[in-house]
Amino acid sequence: MDKLILLPLIISAIMLLDREPKEVFILVFLPFLTLLPVYFDTKLVSGIPEVTFWSAALIPVLAAWTYRNFEGYSFHWMDLVVLSYIGVIFLGQWSNSTYKEAQKILFNNMMAIYFPYIMVRAFCENRDTLVRIIHIMTLLGAFIAFFNMLEFRLFTNYFDEILRRLWPRYVMWDTGMVMIRWGFKRALGPFSHPIVAGYFFALMAPLAVWCYNQNHYRNKNFGRLVVMLNIIGLFVSLSRAPMIGFILGLGIIYYGWSDKKAAIGTFLTVLLSCSLIVIIPKFIKYASVTRATAKTVDQRNVAYRKEMWEAYFEVVLERPYLGWGRFTVPVLKGMDSIDSEYLGVALASGIIVVFFYLVFLLFMLSRLLKFAFSMPHDDPWGRLAWCLIAGWCTAIFTQATVYSGAQTVQYLFMLGGVGQVLILTTPAQKLFSQKHDRPVQPAYIGYGFGFTRVV
Repeated sequence: MDKLILLPLIISAIMLLDREPKEVFILVFLPFLTLLPVYFDTKLVSGIPEVTFWSAALIPVLAAWTYRNFEGYSFHWMDLVVLSYIGVIFLGQWSNSTYKEAQKILFNNMMAIYFPYIMVRAFCENRDTLVRIIHIMTLLGAFIAFFNMLEFRLFTNYFDEILRRLWPRYVMWDTGMVMIRWGFKRALGPFSHPIVAGYFFALMAPLAVWCYNQNHYRNKNFGRLVVMLNIIGLFVSLSRAPMIGFILGLGIIYYGWSDKKAAIGTFLTVLLSCSLIVIIPKFIKYASVTRATAKTVDQRNVAYRKEMWEAYFEVVLERPYLGWGRFTVPVLKGMDSIDSEYLGVALASGIIVVFFYLVFLLFMLSRLLKFAFSMPHDDPWGRLAWCLIAGWCTAIFTQATVYSGAQTVQYLFMLGGVGQVLILTTPAQKLFSQKHDRPVQPAYIGYGFGFTRVV
């Protein structure tokens, strides 16, 4: 039954007979990527890496897009940063293991990171396609969130358990992932971990708010439902870093969409300064414990992260340039979980990879901020930029305390592609709402021939 992975490949190939690659990307690749766990894979052909549901859906789309001479794509130097990020990971893995293992990681990273990133950039130059991609992403998030609410109370992961019963062999997380906090199961859905689920919804919820604001849902009530479900999906994961990041993101959206930024910025600066004066001394005291002397689980987690950074930073410095390899990082006693994406990347692939990753994250953030500030407060694309900034800041914050994995890898780089489109291109047409507005036709002035005046 593991040959079910061929199903998305077949669907993509059939749909490409009479549809453009961008249509199949939206209608096939995005659903299979988002709805099915990425840890189900199979070996189709000896000598090539394993194929997953999402990569099987992407392969025909990529082939068709290549045949069409990479339609819509134009090179930008950020593409080279992303390629360098992937390339140094490959070199680091090769130096610590075999070429075959490094080649497998290179293939997976190209499929998961580079190709979705540049394809979204190419497809979204048409702003209607950009809106459709964001629209379907938020709808998929709402669909998952509904079942995650059930998992939160009933402990049944419908995205994993049904497929697991059909799978003929062992898969990752085979014992099941049941994590409980405050008496509830932390819902993970198809995302392999509650932290990743929370991170995903922290990216989607601001985009759902934008779609609702711009009337991209069939009606207001349906739009409210989609927004609410994406927010619920975040909170039933019970992941603190994504929740805190999302709340901060709401403040960013409120500020960015307001026409009184100076007043709000002054108020927030004063409020933040006063809060930090009170919070920082208390946090230092709260964190100045060890795991042995911690009084609560939360305090023990803070102590663990502090000790983890102190201990593993020395390990990073032992091999600073190409790291230890993805599967050969030394495990220090009692600290087998690396609760930081940046530290994990530095350990596995070295500080050069971290540099390229931070260039991608921080440059995108700075350019999005510059674009957002240059637009009127009520401009649709400016408002989208503020929602992307909210999600982007959440991603940067979240990855400092937890890891990034599963579908959030693809989604982060695809949203980076959306941000690039906003920054680098000018919309060629009016932003249509779901009410099917149409532009006003120019008046006829030559009654005999029906010519129109064109400026």
